[in-house]
Formats: sequence, structure tokens, C-alpha cells
Amino acid sequence: MPNSHALLGPSSAHRWLICTPSARLEEGLPDTGSAYAAEGTLAHRLGELLLRTEYECDDISEELAEVEADPQYSIAMLEHMVGYADFVRERAAEVKDRCGALCMHIEQRVDFSEYVPDGFGTADCVILADGLIDVIDLKYGAGIPVKAEDNPQMKLYALGCLSAFDLFYDITDIRMTIYQPRLDSISTAVISRGELEEWAENFLKPRAALAYAGGGSFAPSEATCKWCKARALCKARAKYQLELAVKDFQEPALMDKTEIAEVLTRIPDLLAWANKVKEYAEDAAVNHGVSFPGWKLVEGRANRRYVDEGAIARLLKKAGFAAADIYKPKELLGITAMEKLVGVKKLEELAGCLIEKSVGAPTLVPESDKRPELNTAAKAVSDFEEDIPLF
Repeated sequence: MPNSHALLGPSSAHRWLICTPSARLEEGLPDTGSAYAAEGTLAHRLGELLLRTEYECDDISEELAEVEADPQYSIAMLEHMVGYADFVRERAAEVKDRCGALCMHIEQRVDFSEYVPDGFGTADCVILADGLIDVIDLKYGAGIPVKAEDNPQMKLYALGCLSAFDLFYDITDIRMTIYQPRLDSISTAVISRGELEEWAENFLKPRAALAYAGGGSFAPSEATCKWCKARALCKARAKYQLELAVKDFQEPALMDKTEIAEVLTRIPDLLAWANKVKEYAEDAAVNHGVSFPGWKLVEGRANRRYVDEGAIARLLKKAGFAAADIYKPKELLGITAMEKLVGVKKLEELAGCLIEKSVGAPTLVPESDKRPELNTAAKAVSDFEEDIPLF
């Protein structure tokens, strides 16, 4: 899997197409990464290996052993990636039935620099045949479902495929699919060649030129700032978050429903921004000697710990305490950890009847949330009144 990244890469297109100065602002800033990102990278590697052994007849035994030795690997991950390989197989069979022949590229580097300066990326899987090209993107995250419709990342992959394979195939449409196994989500959208090229020429190209030059206006929002490396430093984002101060910290009961809704919408991103600012300041103070007016470094609260648990146990037993009293009783792993150990399907098969999901406490979420709305007493009365016929 290629490790290099373009300044204007596909995965961040949703940001630099809207907030054009952000690409240059975060240039050179370290990518701190996360355990989730490392897990996703490993899952992609596993998915790639499964496809290569089937479609390119590669011997993956050594590389597979490396993946299985990684602490992030689990039986559940293997199940999800086998599902991904099965999906690709089904899509390939469909294309073969329609066209009689196909060509598949796994982890295909694509170039779209005709529209985006120095623009390139890597498509997880591309299935080529006359007429319709399939571009499949694997996302291992368990956050929110991502839609393929009007998705700029997928459009950039599609443009790269047009550029790479147009001489060899009669391409009229591109089918873009985002496969998210942990969310049971498969989103597919088809875009015509003409529609894609019009978008690229009239929207993508001028916005990309602006972003590459570091021009344009900042456009802070929860969506654009979420994964930006400069989110803790960006003054535009700080101004955006502090706009809540114009509410003058009013009592909630004195605010109308629209004002409360606005605050509710902004709270998650506001808290995330505040935490990022704190993380940045602490790192600057601890590791780089930066001081901030009115603040100082102190030793944080320390937790006590046993230096030698075996020695502690021996001393307590010698003093007359029973082993049953000084040791915790055995505990089962939590359900998520158990699924990683046993596998999601296997655990359901073996003990699904013994696992229950309690009713969660009511919570306010945006209307876009996929969970059904609770039928509260007030809503039930409202629905009942609406059903009464008027004479």
C-alpha cells in the first residue's frame, strides 16, 4: 500500500474543496494518527491480501502472518474482510456476466493532475470493462455511514480511472461504491462520464487551483474541521467556535427553540475543538518549553500501583489472608472484546441467545441520525390529535 500523500488528496477533498486555505495551513503539521487509523490501515492491508491471493494468485502467507501478529488484528476483522472480498467477487461476477471479460486492479494508484495540481490517490479496487467501470472504496471505521452519492473522494478516484484506462476501454459511466462492513453499509452511486467531466472542469479545477495556492476563504464547520491537522491552531475555527459567546450564556429557559437547537448542533464540535486546543497547549508547554500567560505546568495527579504483584500476594498470604480474598474473581471479556476474540458471527452462533441489549436512555440527536424517533407521550398526543378527522 503506498504511503505517500498528495497535498490535495482524495480523502481530504471534502475539506479543501470547501475550505480552500486549509490544505496549505496544515501542510507540514505532524499527523498524530490514532489507534483507529492504525486499525483501519491493517484492515485495508488484510483486505488487499485476500483479493490478491484470489485474483493475482499471490502467495500471501508471510504477509498474512505479519498481519495476524499485529495487536490490532482480530477474528472479527478477518470476518469483515472476508465479507469485503466476497462483495468484490459478487461485483466481478456481475460484470463478467454482462461483458464476458473484465480486468481488476487492487490498490490502484490513480492520477488526476489534469484537474488537481499534483493530484493522485490510491483506489482500493477497480473493476474494468467496456461501458461501466466499478470503483470500490473500503472504509473500516464504525462511526457514521458515508454516502457515495456526490462524494468528492469517489469522484476523484473516478477521474483517475478515466485518465488511466480511457485508451483501453469505452467508458461511459462510473459506478462508485463505499463498503463499510462494521456498519453493514454499502452505498453505491453511478455517474456518467459527461457529468463527471463537467464537475471536474467547472467546479473541481478552479477550487483545486485556489487550494493549491493557499487562497480563498476559510470555511470552518464540524465537517470541514473534524480531521484537519490545523484544527487546534486555526483562528478561523476559533472565531467560529467562540460565536456561541454572543449568546451571553443565557439561561436555557430564556432562549427560543431555534437558539437552543443551534447550540445543541455546535456543542460536539465546540468540545472537540476545546480539547484539541488543550492538547496542543500541553504538548507545547511540556515538550517545547512554551509558556502561556496565566498558566503554569504542575505535576498531575498520580495513581498508586503495585511494584510487584506476586510479592504483594505472598506477603498477604503469609499474613493469613486467603487467596480468594486478595484476588479479583474471574470476569468475562466485554462483548466487543469477545467479538474480536471469537468473531462476530461465531459469538452470535454460540451465545447469541444469551446476549441482550438494554434500552438506552433517551438522548437528543440531529434529525439525520438513522435511529427511529422515540414515541414520547407528548408526541403520541400530537399524533393522536392529527389523526382526528375534522368536520
